[in-house]
Amino acid sequence: MTEFDELIQQQLKLADQMIYTREEIQKLEATLSGADEAMKTIIVEKKERLLHLEEEFERLIENVISTFENTPIY
Repeated sequence: MTEFDELIQQQLKLADQMIYTREEIQKLEATLSGADEAMKTIIVEKKERLLHLEEEFERLIENVISTFENTPIY
């Protein structure tokens, strides 16, 4: 069960990172109105980071399910 627990912990950490990144994007977009290209570039980079985190999160979910299914129940 320790592998399962470790995967759940990774999943929780990744979810926190995703929430934080999404909040950063929302704050940047709110202050963007008329900002220069540098700000727009930062937002694009943050969105790409969020996409990567979401893909990693999906992979972890698959690993959690697979590990759970393969964990013997005593």
